[in-house]
Amino acid sequence: MNINDLKYYVALSNEKNFSKVAQQYSVSQPTISAAVKRLESEFNSQLLMRGNPHKAITLTRTGEQLLVHAKEILYHYQLASTEITNSQRKHLVVGMPPIIETNYFPLIAKQLPKSLLGNIETVEEGSLSALQDLKSGKLDVSFLGYVDNVADSELVIDEFNQQPFSILVAKSNPLAKLKTVSFAQLRNESFILFKNNFVHDRVFHTLAQQNHIRPQVIFRSSESQSIVNMVADGIGISLLTQAVKVNNPNVVSLRLNDEPQLMFKIGFAYRKSTIFGEDQRKILKVIRKALKL
Repeated sequence: MNINDLKYYVALSNEKNFSKVAQQYSVSQPTISAAVKRLESEFNSQLLMRGNPHKAITLTRTGEQLLVHAKEILYHYQLASTEITNSQRKHLVVGMPPIIETNYFPLIAKQLPKSLLGNIETVEEGSLSALQDLKSGKLDVSFLGYVDNVADSELVIDEFNQQPFSILVAKSNPLAKLKTVSFAQLRNESFILFKNNFVHDRVFHTLAQQNHIRPQVIFRSSESQSIVNMVADGIGISLLTQAVKVNNPNVVSLRLNDEPQLMFKIGFAYRKSTIFGEDQRKILKVIRKALKL
């Protein structure tokens, strides 16, 4: 089977037009037609309903079935190519959500020899983006923050900590007199949150839906310290995991008493299919030891 045949076929399922696919790959239209014929011969089944040449093509039932597997084959083909290339280098590309980089990575860095520390390339992004980049092969490994367990048979995620969420308010805010608060009490408050590719955003929307409220979000940031500083200045309040250490005396942390209690879980993730190089394995050994995994 020709991998290009599958590429053309998947593109054809999206474009529904032979000419557009031919232009996309800079080949002739007969090349695309020949690819489809080879696949139909390979599987001894009609894959497309050709009909009127002026109308968009449609896939048969077996064509739809092949499409599911074709996408998987192309995904794993690309992943294999990426992993083979990555395994030949000395450095390790690590997804690093800002919260984890600030609060956990320094503990790991202390135990890494300088020669190995220089071989770590970090990619700073929220956990949701990091998860997608790990699956695509852009990252070798990644730290992740999550609430619901990640159900993905292709990944291994070793959890090493979990912390509850709190509400941060300015010391001058009337809410600061409380020790606990329910999310429903915050319906009229203005929030400062992490950006959309962070787990905090999903937790915020989950709590809002559970309490049938729509609090206002006035600003988003990717830096926890910026959020804390803005809360301290009384600009708004925030939802933040207790994994972030808040040392600002002008900020008060209130425990959320909503049940069930949502927990911010922190894990170290990698693909089951990855075969790491010798230098990469040395780095991973130190990381796992530091995290007590």
